[in-house]
Amino acid sequence: MFKDEADFEKVVGRLNIDTEPNPAHRENLRRQMLSVFNQAEQESATRIIVFRTLRRLTMKSPITKIAAAAAIIIAVLIGLNIVGTSTPAFAEIVKPFLIARTASFKMTMEVEGVPTQTFDCFYAEPMRMRQTNHEQGAIVISDFQQGKIVTLMPAQNKAMIVEMENLPEDQSKFNMFREIRKHLQEAQDTEDESVQFLGEKKIDGLTVIGYHVQKPAVDITVWADPQTKLPVEMTNTSGPTTYTMTEIVFDVELDESLFNLEIPEGYTIRTMQVDASEPTEDDLVEMFRIWAKHMDGNLPSVLDMNATMEFVKYQHKKLKEKGQEPSEEIALELQKTIMRMGRGGVFVQQLPAESDWHYVGKDVKFPDAEKPIFWYRPEGSETYRVIYGDLSIKDVAPENLPQ
Repeated sequence: MFKDEADFEKVVGRLNIDTEPNPAHRENLRRQMLSVFNQAEQESATRIIVFRTLRRLTMKSPITKIAAAAAIIIAVLIGLNIVGTSTPAFAEIVKPFLIARTASFKMTMEVEGVPTQTFDCFYAEPMRMRQTNHEQGAIVISDFQQGKIVTLMPAQNKAMIVEMENLPEDQSKFNMFREIRKHLQEAQDTEDESVQFLGEKKIDGLTVIGYHVQKPAVDITVWADPQTKLPVEMTNTSGPTTYTMTEIVFDVELDESLFNLEIPEGYTIRTMQVDASEPTEDDLVEMFRIWAKHMDGNLPSVLDMNATMEFVKYQHKKLKEKGQEPSEEIALELQKTIMRMGRGGVFVQQLPAESDWHYVGKDVKFPDAEKPIFWYRPEGSETYRVIYGDLSIKDVAPENLPQ
């Protein structure tokens, strides 16, 4: 209940609704808002009022403004300071991610059909990352200003250097922390319904509140301490893979040696060059070509991270049938092949939802010229690009697409 006229004025001011000069409209708004407050208290829950939605209303009638305001308030249980605890806004929760110069956190990576991997991670501006794998003991250090990724395997005294060529201006997609930061910034800046409040839950006995960001190619959930407004846990899901960040500490002091790209003495070193330019349709076709060559004419069952596991398992099966062991040389060549095919996978992942892409190549054998395996609509195009089993490409009108 409102304590006095000042409390009511505070709420009306936040809603940006002009209730003058008709006093009846003002009293109507007071009654409707009191009803909502009572409902919120009975249900013992709080939510954020969607102020920016109200600001976008362009109706001129005070009556319709009041009705719209009441409808939106009823649709979301409220949490204003004048009726109890307030819920930290999304911008407050994600702010540490957006301004941190450094961060440390633990990460788990879960992929369907693959054992869970865990990592100790450190991030430092600009675009540097260090990840230590608990299960394998491998250390991966990346510095995209230098265009290098170094993988150290201390147990075997071995190192792999990946030199990235043709790096694009926006390199955030190569650095997990920066990519998450980019998505959170876009979600904060965009006035749409991609950000949803999840309410409360407990993590290790601590009551936290959550927000979910979901849009094409983005699925991020943040859980934070409502008192400190600091993130406690974040999950980032991409296809069959889910990354979970915990034990997150921002602006921690990190020794520069953590990001040293020099290889320790006594290590055997292998070097690989990787084209990091933006992938194209040609890269997707090349991926299908390489796949068919190494998979006895078969094409991928799916186009996500499970495809990589399918490819690796098949190669191991072929080695076993030949009575061969997966030597270091074979493993290196396999890694190079997977990275070459990876550009095609990235092309698909970066297609917007509007491209309406489809893949149906699971049971198609190369070179079947009659069977379509993939189609999508390029931006601004009225026709679709259709790739067939022989890897030929045709422009097809929407009404003539495969059913």
